[in-house]
Amino acid sequence: MKKLVTVLLGVLSVWSASAIEIPKDTLQDRQVAGLKKEEIDEIDRMLVASYLNHFCFSADPDIQNAYDYPADHIPNFPEDLTRERMKVLDRESPFDLVYNDNVRDFIALYSVRRRDVTAKVLGLSQLYFPLIEDALAKYNIPLELKYLAIVESALNPTAISRAGAAGLWQFMPGTGKMYGLDITSYQDERFDPIKETEAACKYLRFLYNTFGDWNLALAAYNSGPGNVNKAIRRANGKKDFWAIKQFLPKETQGYVPAFIAVNYIMNYSTEHNIFAKKASMSYFETDTIHVTGRVDFEVVSKSLNLPIEEITYLNGTYKLKEIPDNGAVHYLMLPVEKIGDFLSHEKEIYLASEVKKPEPESLVADSASSEGGAGQTTKVIWEDQWKTHKVKKGETLKGVSTKYGVTSSDIKKWNKLKSSSLKIGQNLKVKVKVKKTITIPKVTEPADTTSTNTPKVVPPAEAPNPTPPKPATPKEEYVYYTVKSGDSLSGIASKNRVSVDSIVKLNKGLTPNKIQIGQKIKIKKK
Repeated sequence: MKKLVTVLLGVLSVWSASAIEIPKDTLQDRQVAGLKKEEIDEIDRMLVASYLNHFCFSADPDIQNAYDYPADHIPNFPEDLTRERMKVLDRESPFDLVYNDNVRDFIALYSVRRRDVTAKVLGLSQLYFPLIEDALAKYNIPLELKYLAIVESALNPTAISRAGAAGLWQFMPGTGKMYGLDITSYQDERFDPIKETEAACKYLRFLYNTFGDWNLALAAYNSGPGNVNKAIRRANGKKDFWAIKQFLPKETQGYVPAFIAVNYIMNYSTEHNIFAKKASMSYFETDTIHVTGRVDFEVVSKSLNLPIEEITYLNGTYKLKEIPDNGAVHYLMLPVEKIGDFLSHEKEIYLASEVKKPEPESLVADSASSEGGAGQTTKVIWEDQWKTHKVKKGETLKGVSTKYGVTSSDIKKWNKLKSSSLKIGQNLKVKVKVKKTITIPKVTEPADTTSTNTPKVVPPAEAPNPTPPKPATPKEEYVYYTVKSGDSLSGIASKNRVSVDSIVKLNKGLTPNKIQIGQKIKIKKK
């Protein structure tokens, strides 16, 4: 077998050297003719997502162009060569990696029409593939499935589909919750690459165990197990993707071919003169830190001299650009070189974040003026204000609603929309809450006409004869940790910087060796 592969690779190298170039529009015309419009539109929407502009992409100096192609050269190869390359990949894969017209059209899409963005995705793979590969190995899942995240989101952890699926792996809310992803007003763990990757591995393992075939597991991941079972019945019980393909939803019919094409292009990108454009940050240059209080991203940005866009991108799970202090365990992801700075200013960041916390009805008393005036009180209120949002390419109703912290139905109602589809350049009215400070004069007692004393100034919040407050009883502060798959009591203690004994004392009846998934454990807050 080894000798056969060696000979085959020698043949491939000869064919590669004889590659010829054909006009771009010829490949593009063939590609558009072969793919359905909705397939092209959806992939284009993912690939041109604005998040790709967040990073500074540059050529990787460590990559050498062994073929000495000119920078703008688009090689074209005999179909027999591409077919043989696919056979090489197929021999090393548990997937049925075949080459046919459907796969060829998707290869053309990634290697011609969107080759520049494919280069950026190759660069982003250095940021996300290490964490994905670790999770795949943990669940004993084929490593080729890391390429599925490219098909799903083009490695965009903030992607939102038209149907409302979100994150690297495009989980719908219901499926996300089923696999342990927390979705609340404050956070959406579908945007957490680590947690969503863990959930995707569990789901993919379940689907493979259900169908016993990885291609069918992929089809079920895209359209749901029910649609795959229906297609199998209509195909007279055949359990083969290509046999049931015609009975699957249209989007799913192109899903497995797209996955196969991405496998090919990620392994043969250099042969197609596509080289990784390295992102400004890699996975190994980031780290997470456990936070124990409210964290406002704007405060972190100013304290660490770090762009708020970068903090938001790395921590997309927090919808309101803040980490709430709600008793749950939270983590903040930062560039490695900023971790030490955060720890040095941790207390100040928590304090400043609490100060910035919106208080709709707060009253702040100002001191009297230097001229001996009566002074004044300021009151913070929140007012409704209309804003106009101009729809950009790739934006969805769900994405716009998330940006402004409102619901999709609100936007549809305000703009009298009959559907959820948006048009580029369309103006949308959005009602947002805006903080405003108003000034209130202080209340004074009437002057005593029989006395020459200065009138007494009484702030509105002060009672004439206030009752001395009772001394506050000191309260212990706690957080509640929800046990997840793979957790141990010692691991939970280490994460929260407490001892195992302290956890056992706080939780009566807790047995260290018998904690259960979903169990809530009380932990003293540091």
